[in-house]
Amino acid sequence: MKWEERLEAQMPQNKLASAGMLCTYCDLGPCAVNPFDEEPHVGACGINAENMNYVDLGMKVIKGLNDYQVPHELHLSLDEMQAHHTAGITVQNLLEASNQILTASAELLSEWGPGQRKPREIEHGIGVLERDSVNIVLGVYEPEMIKQSRSQKMRTLAREQDAHGINLVGALCGGAEASHNFGIPLLGSAYYVEEAADMIDCMYLGGDPTEACEKAVEHFAKRDKAAFRRFTPTRHMVGYNIDKEVINEAVDKGIIKGVVTLMGCEGGKSTWRMQELVQELVENDFLVINLGCTLRAAEPGAKGSALTAEYNIPCVLNAGICEPGKVVGLKNLTVLMPGWREPRMLTAAFAFASEGIPVILGTMPFVVPPVRRKLTDAGIHVEQDSSKIIEILR
Repeated sequence: MKWEERLEAQMPQNKLASAGMLCTYCDLGPCAVNPFDEEPHVGACGINAENMNYVDLGMKVIKGLNDYQVPHELHLSLDEMQAHHTAGITVQNLLEASNQILTASAELLSEWGPGQRKPREIEHGIGVLERDSVNIVLGVYEPEMIKQSRSQKMRTLAREQDAHGINLVGALCGGAEASHNFGIPLLGSAYYVEEAADMIDCMYLGGDPTEACEKAVEHFAKRDKAAFRRFTPTRHMVGYNIDKEVINEAVDKGIIKGVVTLMGCEGGKSTWRMQELVQELVENDFLVINLGCTLRAAEPGAKGSALTAEYNIPCVLNAGICEPGKVVGLKNLTVLMPGWREPRMLTAAFAFASEGIPVILGTMPFVVPPVRRKLTDAGIHVEQDSSKIIEILR
């Protein structure tokens, strides 16, 4: 069963939960409230739907902050909820707490370094997997695995099993950054990984690189190669640095109207038409910085040649992992997230908004209309129709 089928099996999803009116914070719950005419209007602790939203968003931001191992000052307390019937936090509290991940993200990127980064063309999609090679998919940023997979020892081990060699490709966020920095082929998002699972000999998500390579070779020897399916990969440019000084100069000169950063991948509940959106952004003189594990490009002949001619910057710049620290400091910046996917991404949305950077989400957070309006006032919009995004940017 694939992700589309698993999602369909969940339908219809609970409408109250989809609006953030279901709370599992404490052992009084789970509580569901109804903000309309039907009872109950409050949870067992006394909070209403709006405050349930803040509890849920607060828990997500705390998880996002924990992912970056930064302290937080969000204080969620059942005593507060029972005594005053409030979550004790506001949208502004969420923004202020989330801001800390911008510095943490920049520090993380500085630790990784540029690897062997340079502009180059790489293959992308399921077609990067090879029938007669040991297919190792790198799902985390681990240069040592790249080094080990290219070693003479591992090449020899693979050939002893009649493999052409070891074919290391990236996937997921860490793999996207490895492709950006080292030029390895990129399989793509989790959806590509699931589709191609029977053609992968090792999904590397950490651990001993040598042991992982050896197990991959063992798996290759047993893999049913007759069941291998062939796909044609696409080719995309990666490896360009995000030169903020040069890009800001292009904005100041009016060569581009601004910068739009795409963070994350489409899929799930997102209904955005990504290729059409990218094309429309380029044709309206925006630089598109693509951060995620799905590579993108404008159609041949698209506008944007002035940026390329004067600065040698492509109008769609694939720049690896979706880390917010990569783009803070760019002028006229807007961040688009087709789906927030997980707490870390939603926390990033709050962090951008805390800096006055507009964010447009393609999927709705679990909130009621009053909270949605407050998010909009804070700079976080929700637009499920990607054809309307250009109008918002204008």
